[in-house]
Amino acid sequence: MTHSTLSLAEFQFFLSLSFMAIFFAIEFGLSWMLFIYRLRTLGQVSSIWLGAYRTWVRVFALALILSLAASIPVIIFLGSLWPQFMATTALLSSPLLAVIIVTTLMLKSSFLGLMLYGQRRLTPWVHCMVIGVVAVANTAILVLLAFWFGWLHFPVGGQWQEGSLMALDWAQVFTNPLAFWYLVLFAGASFLLVALMIQAFIFWQSLRRPAGEAERRNIRLTMLFSMVAFAALIIGFVGHGYWLGLHQPQKAAALSGYWHSASTPQWLLGAWADEQHQGYRFSFGFSFPQAFWLGQDEQQQYIGLDKSVGMLPPLNAVFWFTRLALLLGLLMLVAQLRTWIPLMRRHFDPDHLSRRWRRWLVSMPCLAVIFLWSALAYQFFGVLPYAIFQVLTTSDLYAHLPLSWLIAGTASTTVVYLLAMGGFILLLRHVAQHGVVPVGRQRGGL
Repeated sequence: MTHSTLSLAEFQFFLSLSFMAIFFAIEFGLSWMLFIYRLRTLGQVSSIWLGAYRTWVRVFALALILSLAASIPVIIFLGSLWPQFMATTALLSSPLLAVIIVTTLMLKSSFLGLMLYGQRRLTPWVHCMVIGVVAVANTAILVLLAFWFGWLHFPVGGQWQEGSLMALDWAQVFTNPLAFWYLVLFAGASFLLVALMIQAFIFWQSLRRPAGEAERRNIRLTMLFSMVAFAALIIGFVGHGYWLGLHQPQKAAALSGYWHSASTPQWLLGAWADEQHQGYRFSFGFSFPQAFWLGQDEQQQYIGLDKSVGMLPPLNAVFWFTRLALLLGLLMLVAQLRTWIPLMRRHFDPDHLSRRWRRWLVSMPCLAVIFLWSALAYQFFGVLPYAIFQVLTTSDLYAHLPLSWLIAGTASTTVVYLLAMGGFILLLRHVAQHGVVPVGRQRGGL
C-alpha cells in the first residue's frame, strides 16, 4: 500500500459520502419547508401556498431519490474500501444502521406514498399530518447519523480489546456533545441551502415576469428561514469550536494553523503547511491572544501541532476547507442582509431589487452547496489519519486495492455525480420556466 493509494481511497469515500449528504440536506430541509407550506394551505390564503407546495414537492421527490441512490455506493465503499470496519464496530454500527434502513424503508413505503400521491384522497389535515411525519422521520434519521458520526469522531463509552469494540455504553453514545453540535451545524446548513434555493427560484422568475403576492410571501418566509439557519450555524460554530479546544486540541490547532505550543496564537488568513519542517512555507494573519478554540495543557499553555507530529491530518486541506467555508458563510450572510433590508421596506417585492443583484442572488445556492461540501470536508479530513478517533486509523482498516481500480472508480463516480447534479439543476430550471406539470387524477396526482 502506498500513501497515494490510501489518500485516493479516502477521497473516493468522501466524494460519495458528501454527495449523499448534500442531497439529504436538501431532502431534510425541504421536508420541513413543505410541512410549513401545507400547514399554511389550511388557512384562508390556501391558493397562495398550495402552488409553492406543488412546485417544491417534486424537487423534494428527486432529492429523495438521489440521496437514497447515493447511499448505496457509500455502503458498498464501506465494505470494499474498509472491510473490517463493520466487524470492528458491530456493536454500534449494526443497530444504528439497521434502525436507519428500517426507518427509511418504512418512510418510503408508507408515508411518502401518501405524501406524494395521496393529496386528493386525504383530507387536508390528514395530508398535512402525513407530511409532518415525513419531516419527523427525516429528523430521526439525521439524529441517528449525527450520533453515529459523532461517536466515530469521539468514541465515548466503548471498551476495546485487540482493536475491536467489545462493550458499549449507549447512554454515553446518546449524550455525546459532539453529535449535538454536528446535528445543529448540519440542520442549519440544510435550512440555509433550501431557503437560498427557493429564493433563487423566485428571483430568477422575477427576471422574466413581475412577482405576485405568492412570491412576496414566500420571499418573506424564506428570509426568516435563512436567518434562523444562520443563527444555528453561528451557535454551532462557536459551540463546536469550544468543544474542540477541550477534547480534540490537535484538530483545533490544525484548523487555526497553530504549530508551536505555548507561543502566541494567531488566526491565519492564509498559509501553506510544511509538516517536515514543522512550520509554514508562507503565512499571514493576526495575533489572537485569547483563542477559546485552542486546547490547553496542565500549565494553561496552548497545545500546538508540534505535540502530534506523525499523526496529523492533511493540514493544508483542513486549513483551506475551513477558510473556504467561513468565507462563503460570511458572503451569504452579507448577501442575505443586503437583500433583507430593502425588501422589508418594499413589502418583499423582488422587482424592487436591481436585475444585476437578482442575477447574483440566483447563484447563492451554488455557494451554499460549496459551503456545505467544504464544511463536510473539514469534518471528514480533520479526524484523519483516524477512522475511529485515537483508536483505529484508516490504514488499519484499508483493503489494499490496486491504484488503477481506485482511479477508475473515482473517475466513474465523479462523472455519475456530476451528471446527477446537472440533472437536478435542469429540473429546477424546467420548473422555473414552465411551472408545475399536472399528474393525472386517475393516478392520484397532485
